[in-house]
Amino acid sequence: MKVIWKIGILLILVLAFLYYMDDRVLENELLESPVNHGNPIPVPEAGDGSSMNALARPTKGLSTYVGKDVDVLVEAFGEPDRKEPSGYGFHWWVYRGADRLMAGVKDGVVAQIYSADVAADVTPFQISQSVEEIQRFTIWESEVNVKVDNNIYTFTLNGDDMKNRVLVPYEGVCAQLYIDEVDGELEAVRFIDPVMLVIQQPYDMAYMGNVVTAERPSSTVQMEVDHAMELQIFELTNHYRKKHGFEELIWDEQLDVVASEHSKDMAIENYFSHESPGTGNLANRLKEAEIVHKKAGENIAFNYVDAIEAVHGWLNSTAHRNVLLDKEFTHIGAGAYGRYYTQDMIRRNVEEPEPEQE
Repeated sequence: MKVIWKIGILLILVLAFLYYMDDRVLENELLESPVNHGNPIPVPEAGDGSSMNALARPTKGLSTYVGKDVDVLVEAFGEPDRKEPSGYGFHWWVYRGADRLMAGVKDGVVAQIYSADVAADVTPFQISQSVEEIQRFTIWESEVNVKVDNNIYTFTLNGDDMKNRVLVPYEGVCAQLYIDEVDGELEAVRFIDPVMLVIQQPYDMAYMGNVVTAERPSSTVQMEVDHAMELQIFELTNHYRKKHGFEELIWDEQLDVVASEHSKDMAIENYFSHESPGTGNLANRLKEAEIVHKKAGENIAFNYVDAIEAVHGWLNSTAHRNVLLDKEFTHIGAGAYGRYYTQDMIRRNVEEPEPEQE
């Protein structure tokens, strides 16, 4: 009888160990943009600067829509699935169907256009093209000069930028190449008007002349911007998961509230951490929200110019990539508050019913 009791106790301990090992929470290092956004450096007028030569603009593909009236975009792709504000004075037109792309529209003109779809025409590039092939016909510079009227803007790319976020100037448009360092392939391309590039300032920037800025959104508009970025984080995450052979995640309203509140808390309390002074870590926040899970993970990011940049940053950071592409996760919630981003993912029990959607 004693032997049976000992075996029973041992079995309980083993099962408890396995349960708590499976109910683990993944929290990794903090991901902060290395770019000093919003703080351009004025420089005195100089004689000979870096070359202002730009490549000839592509004559076909998505880049040709930048600078054109939005009617041309509608004629080619139809009306978008969503129109949502940005923090830079333009609206994102989001296409989720066969033409998966995002176009930034300001005053009836296309200011930028982005796609990560392998079928998108991003001439002279191609999504999933190898870095080696791109480098054979494109010169990568660590300093890129852009001229707008009589103003000159110099964008400086750091070491990471030169590996995974290259800027290529063309006549009247610039291309941002988003590269997956692990696969060594082009993941996405953003074609952007030089003025909007200056406004967003996705790289360290110095300037001669005047700086173009966008009016700061009102608190009401900023709430809409934050919600838009949450949807974009969700969709971009699923796009990259699907492309890399993993199941897409299910949007979870409960988890979304947890992620949103953490981004808001970081912004208001002025800290950047998985650990909140008031609500603790992710495990604490999930418990407080009564979210039952078998596994959980969290990515946070700070000071990226938009959701595109934040998700790309996570994809190219090993620890964050492991969470974003974890095959065991089933549900996701995303939070954005200004430039604070949170991405919470969990694995729910298969037998557990879905939470009711309001």
